[in-house]
Amino acid sequence: MRTLALILLATGSLYAAIDGTVVNRTTGKPEPGVSITLVKPGQGGMRTIGTTVSDNAGHFVFARDEPGGGPQLLQASYKGVNYNKLMTPNIPTSNVELEVFEATKSPAVARVAQRMLVIEPNSSQIAVSETVMIQNDSNTTFTNPESGELRFYLPPAANGQVRINAQTSQGMPLPRPAEKTNETDVFKVDFPIKPGETEFDINYVLPAGSPFTFHGRVVGVKGMPSGPLRLIAPPGVTFSGTDIQQIGTEPKTQATIYNVTAPDLFSFDIAGTGSLHQQSTDTEDDADRPQVTEGNPQIYAHMGWLLTLAFGILAVGLAFLFRSSPVRSPYGK
Repeated sequence: MRTLALILLATGSLYAAIDGTVVNRTTGKPEPGVSITLVKPGQGGMRTIGTTVSDNAGHFVFARDEPGGGPQLLQASYKGVNYNKLMTPNIPTSNVELEVFEATKSPAVARVAQRMLVIEPNSSQIAVSETVMIQNDSNTTFTNPESGELRFYLPPAANGQVRINAQTSQGMPLPRPAEKTNETDVFKVDFPIKPGETEFDINYVLPAGSPFTFHGRVVGVKGMPSGPLRLIAPPGVTFSGTDIQQIGTEPKTQATIYNVTAPDLFSFDIAGTGSLHQQSTDTEDDADRPQVTEGNPQIYAHMGWLLTLAFGILAVGLAFLFRSSPVRSPYGK
């Protein structure tokens, strides 16, 4: 019987319940009436396992998750903003705290902590990677789809072709669309700025020329404080112009760092070719082109033996029950 209990305990863990409380970190109290979805990532994308709503005490329960191990994701929707909590196999599934925050349309709760342009020219094109780090030290989420939570300038030579990824400090990169604004060549991105750090990566390419003059513009969300714009030139590349100032060299990569001194519109000349990307078997053009890669969480590296173990436990359990069942023979032998 002890063996049977251990088997049932092991198989039951494959169908474990998930329970917890939705906590509003702005008010410090449990939050009732929040819609919550349990999803599981896989090769076919996100698959919904169940949905529920937090009760008057902010408590929620999913009676059981799905067998097979691997990470699962709790998604809460509150005040038009989605909040996620990744549930990996090594963390408890009971008394989970799912955080939400009150929302505000005031951009003053956030600030642009860092903004830089990495420019990598080769013989055929110029790859531009803009990184914007926004810090929100408040206990509310800034969200305003009308104005966008991020605004940036896209040179006309990019022909509107741009790739954007956004992520929070505890999240994974998510692709976001660029939306036109009523300002020429200025685009906005709708991605709520939650408390903590949010990073935006903007990638596009421009046709190369010799010499080449880069024309840019410093833009932002009105009312959101912003720091200086930095330019990064790989080894072998130099920038020159009255709107920029060289401020140093990065020791590891030997990239040259410039500061944009113009308050709005700026331009500078680019000379030379170079890249910060490591070149292996790729061609020069492929190595200089902005790359976006995706990878499965580390748990998927062990998915094979996890499934084998799960099915093995089930098979042993069924065999034990079959041998001990009184219907195995008509005489109970």
